[in-house]
Amino acid sequence: MKKFFKVSMAVAGIAAALSFTTTSFADEEFTPDKVLISVDDAHKLLGKPDVRFVDGDSEKRFLKEHVPGAVNAYAHDLHLLEDVQKCKGLPMCPERAAEFIGKELSIDNNTHVITYDDGKGVNASGVFFFLYLYGMDLDHLDLMDGGLATWKAKGYEIESGPAKKYPPKTFKVKVRWDIIATKEEVLKALKDKEHYVILDSRHNLDEYLGKRLLSALEKPGVHEKVKRGGHIPGAIFSPWTKYAGNKSGKPNKHIFKSIKKLKKQIKKLKKKGLTPDKTVITYCHVGLGRGSFQWLALKLAGLKKVKVYVGSWDEWGNDTSLPIEK
Repeated sequence: MKKFFKVSMAVAGIAAALSFTTTSFADEEFTPDKVLISVDDAHKLLGKPDVRFVDGDSEKRFLKEHVPGAVNAYAHDLHLLEDVQKCKGLPMCPERAAEFIGKELSIDNNTHVITYDDGKGVNASGVFFFLYLYGMDLDHLDLMDGGLATWKAKGYEIESGPAKKYPPKTFKVKVRWDIIATKEEVLKALKDKEHYVILDSRHNLDEYLGKRLLSALEKPGVHEKVKRGGHIPGAIFSPWTKYAGNKSGKPNKHIFKSIKKLKKQIKKLKKKGLTPDKTVITYCHVGLGRGSFQWLALKLAGLKKVKVYVGSWDEWGNDTSLPIEK
């Protein structure tokens, strides 16, 4: 478990202060001990006032069962197409993200956040990436390895019903711009195979081939089905499941494959053009889920230049001016 810093948390007003930066964070080292926390170590922190468990699964699953005191942030719904298009590829405009993190989740920059899901790791990775993107430091951010499946298998406490309401806090946004790609950069990448490689992390081949169309939030409360199916031209079909240690969400299994196996998987993609010197852009339907899972797996395996195209197929498929392949 990473070192846990005790901090005092001053309860602040609803309005969140914003700070913007162009500082580079791309070279920050990602290691299992910095990213993952075991279920046993997470349980030791249960009930501490400066710790917040965030459940990344759907509200329906959350209402049925969750870690006591957890709040809910369904990863898929953290992507708002309206904001992606308006705010340079961010899943939420900074003001909205700051208010959501501070007010709805009761998280400030000194809160120790533990993200989790049913055990697969996909939705937990979406929340992890979302918070890291907006400035949460790795010293205060963990992904619970094993998820709720392992938590339950160990006989730890479970709650049901709505999330507990906490006092609002102030979260200061500090966007890590260099871990996301815009559609403009993706278009550039299509013509620059010497410096870029694009990975499609969707595991359903029907999505990649354009036979299945999914929906996503255009804005809060408004879902919209994507207009076109297919994939970004030249994108390598690289399902998140290739990197997953627990794709079925079983108890007592690790979320990711071992570092050795992750590196082996990356090596297999060398013949398709993936080399460590290139910028890797990964995407799925909304970026926060399968795409963020693959991003984190690649970072754990030691790749430095990795970005998530958060707009993903929701943005690309809805923009008829953009090229597609099926």
